[in-house]
This record gives sequence, structure tokens and C-alpha cells, in this order.
Amino acid sequence: MASEEPVTELTSAINAVINVLQSQARNDCELRRHLRVIGAALLRIAGDGGVDDSNDTFAVDAASGSDSQPDEGEPKSVQPVAAAGPVAETTLTLSEPAPALPLATADDLQRLVDHFAGKLSVPEESALKPPNMPLVDSDDEPSLLAELSDCFWVKVAHIRQALEPSTPAILEPHPCAQWIDAKLKQSVLGRRVDWEALAGSCEVAAVVADTLSEIVNLPALKKYLLEGLELAAEAQSAVTAAVQRLRKKPDPAQERFFQWLRQRATADQKYLPRYMRRDDLADPDQWQERLIRVKEWRETLDDEIFRRRHERKLFGKLRYQLGRVADGEAEQWPRAVQTIIALVDLGVPPSHRTLRQLLLPFRDQVDAVRTEARQLEWVARELARATMPPSEPEPPATSERDEKLVEQVADLLRNTSVVLIGGDERPLVRQTIEEAFDLRELIWCDTRPHQSHLAVEPFIARAEVSVVLLAIRWASHGLAAVRDFCERYNKPFVRLPGGYSVNQIAYQVWQQASDRLRAAPDNS
Repeated sequence: MASEEPVTELTSAINAVINVLQSQARNDCELRRHLRVIGAALLRIAGDGGVDDSNDTFAVDAASGSDSQPDEGEPKSVQPVAAAGPVAETTLTLSEPAPALPLATADDLQRLVDHFAGKLSVPEESALKPPNMPLVDSDDEPSLLAELSDCFWVKVAHIRQALEPSTPAILEPHPCAQWIDAKLKQSVLGRRVDWEALAGSCEVAAVVADTLSEIVNLPALKKYLLEGLELAAEAQSAVTAAVQRLRKKPDPAQERFFQWLRQRATADQKYLPRYMRRDDLADPDQWQERLIRVKEWRETLDDEIFRRRHERKLFGKLRYQLGRVADGEAEQWPRAVQTIIALVDLGVPPSHRTLRQLLLPFRDQVDAVRTEARQLEWVARELARATMPPSEPEPPATSERDEKLVEQVADLLRNTSVVLIGGDERPLVRQTIEEAFDLRELIWCDTRPHQSHLAVEPFIARAEVSVVLLAIRWASHGLAAVRDFCERYNKPFVRLPGGYSVNQIAYQVWQQASDRLRAAPDNS
């Protein structure tokens, strides 16, 4: 029995090493390459002559280790696998024979034992940068998500164009749809249901990614971000499941979306309980119900954005009215009282810091009218509880500079029409933009990639249109055409690379078109 103990210890050690290697190899292409070399050497040691060195390419299932073959007619390439992600397969290519490796020394073996025994220091996981998950700077996240949304919409357009051949528009080749175009020619008729599920799932992913691009860096809307991350997990998982029905390899856009999602959840310390594993995939056939939920979430965000915009306008109005009261214009006080009531009715808590700071110098006037409305009673009660001395200056609001820029751009656009091309038309966002810039009308052309750019020309040609805005999602498909139309009809052209929030529109219009707008006859 004593002679069997070293064998037992060796077997246990080998099992432990294999378990660790199996986990680490899922993320490291180079490690998998070395493991192949080691495996061939071990087979020779064992006296197995069945090793075929001529087979340079093979596929490995990251979950089970089973072999599979690449899609016929597709190039063999290296496709890294995201750890614990929904991607099921990867293909390894060895373009040259494995180099002869020197024999391991006793020190090498000891370092290997120490490493797996935890006796050697290992870099922090957060400091590592796996080749399949480049770290994304927080400032670049909106652009990345907008790019992914655009890519998913391209897939939707190409699939639905093939499913509805009567559509007159002809799509140009696009990198996001290369594998889709190739597969569509082979199976569009026999697998129509599967292609419809993929198109619908990509549409859901596009809407989620686009909405996240607008809120991902807005702390005020952080409470909506977790629900957005959960919807993103479900959306990308459904795309994975739909793709697996049609091909063996994963979709690159889905992989990037998953990698960003995992990185963001880790950075925010958010746990996503569903749809982040290969054995927990969302049903792509349920895409219509999923799209309804996603649009409801986005409409809730629109309501909140509209409410916050209205709140900022009321606070600005209250500052102006209280300033006039402080200058001795007593007739402004009843108007200020009505603005206070409107703020509380909008949902601003009576204990709101900014509201309290604005009203502390007028505490006696608020006490005098507290019985006129319950909202005033609540505000007076909070002022009485306040411990902040009235002499303490109010910290500058972070949005004051943005508000000033919005007002400056509004002076240039007031009583004109503006054309916005791209994205889904959203009534509350549209109303917010019209009110912020005092527009006659916002003409929202929600052009999809499969629609002709000629549809927007009549709107650009209108005499009352002062500027044309092009959202980034549609830029890759109609940028040149829209620019030509703007030059033809002498309209300033403004590209929106970061969404269509009021502040973003104001900034981009000011940077790209303010000189030309000021020089226009109506503004001279």
C-alpha cells in the first residue's frame, strides 16, 4: 500500500492542475496552444502512436471540451472565448508547427507546484486585461453602446430585407452582416422562423444598447441602470441562442455586448442573476414580449428625463422670481408661491436641498402663506427643521453651465424647425427638445438602415428648417447623402455622436454650427 501512496498523490495533483488549467484556458488562447503541445508530448510518453501532427486546426467546446468542426466555407481563425459567457465554441489555428521545447528542470517543476499550491504571488485579476475583453473607459461607453446598437440594427435590416424581398431598398454590404448575408443565401426559405427570431432578438438588443448609451454615465438616472443591465443580459443571451440555431460560431457584436456588460456589472458591483451563463439562455422566440418590456422601460426613462427637465426649468424660474422679490418687486412673490407648489406637485420633496437653500432667506414669507396650500405647509415645516444657516452660500448647480448653453442655442433656433435623423421617435423626448429650444417643430425622421435616404430630402428642403441633426446610429448609412442635401439647400449640418439629449444637442450645435446660425439673416 505504501508504494501506491506516491501514485495517489500524483494523481490528485494532476487532477488539481487539470481543473485549474481547464478554467484558465477558456480565456487564454496562448495557454490553449501550449496545452496542445503538452498534450501531444504526454501521449508520446504514454506510448500512444495515434497523434496526428498534420491536423493543425481543431475546435474546442469551452464548456465540455468536445470537438466540433467549423462552418463550411468560413475562414479558420482564432476566436477567443469570454469566461462564463454565453459563447460556446472557439477555433484555434496553429499556422506553424509547435516549436521544440527544452526539457523542464527541477526548478521549473517546483515553480509549477508552488504556483498551483498558491505559494507564488499572482497579479490581481482586475489588473489583467484578457485579449477577448479590452477594458472600456467610462467616457467611451456611450460610443461603444451606440456602435453596438447600430450594428444590431444593420443585422435586423439585412435579415428583414431577405425575408421580405419585395422591399425596394437594396442594402450595401456591411461588416456587421457578413456572416448573416452568407447564411441567408443558404437557408432563408427553410429556416424562416429562426431568422425571424434572430432579427427580433437583434432589434431588442439594439433598443437596449441605444437606451443604455444615453444613461450609462448619468448619475441622476443610476437607479434605472440596474434594470437596464438585466434587460441587456437577457437581450444578448437571446441573440446568442438565436445565433446558435443558425451557425456554430458566436456573433461578434453579441460577444462585445456581453463583454461590456460583464465589465460594467463588475465595476458597479451589480449581480446579474440570469442569462450570463451558457446553460441559462433566453428564449429568442419570445422577442416580441421582450421588446414590449424594453420599450416600457425606455418610456419610463423618457418620463423621468422629461420630469427632470421640467424640474430644472421650474427651479430656474423660481430663482428668477425670488431674485426679483429680493430687489423689492413684491408682485413677484405670489408667482414664486405658485412655482413652489408646482415643484412639490412635480415630485420635488419639500426637504430638497436646493429648494431649502433658495427659500431660507424667505422663511418668514413662507410661514405667512403656509396655510394657503398643503404643499406650502410641508415646505415651511422643512424650513423650520433646517439647521443650515441662511448665510451659507448655495453651492453652484452642476447643470447651470449646461442650462446657459441651452439658452444660447435656443436664441439661435427659436421659432424655427429642426430635422433630426436617426433613432426611434419618442414623444416625450421630442416635446422636451421642442420646449428647450423653443422650436416651431422637431421633424424626427426615424430612418432605418434598410430605408432609402431619399425620404429625408423633402424635410431638409423646407424653408423653415434651420439646422439638420444626424444621430450617430444612422451616420454610417446616410452621412454622405445627408451632407449633400444640406449643401444643396444651404442648411447647417450637425452630427450627434453621443445621443440626442438636450445638453448634447446644445453642445454639438454650438460647436459645429453656431457661427453659421449667427450669420443667418434672421439672426443678424
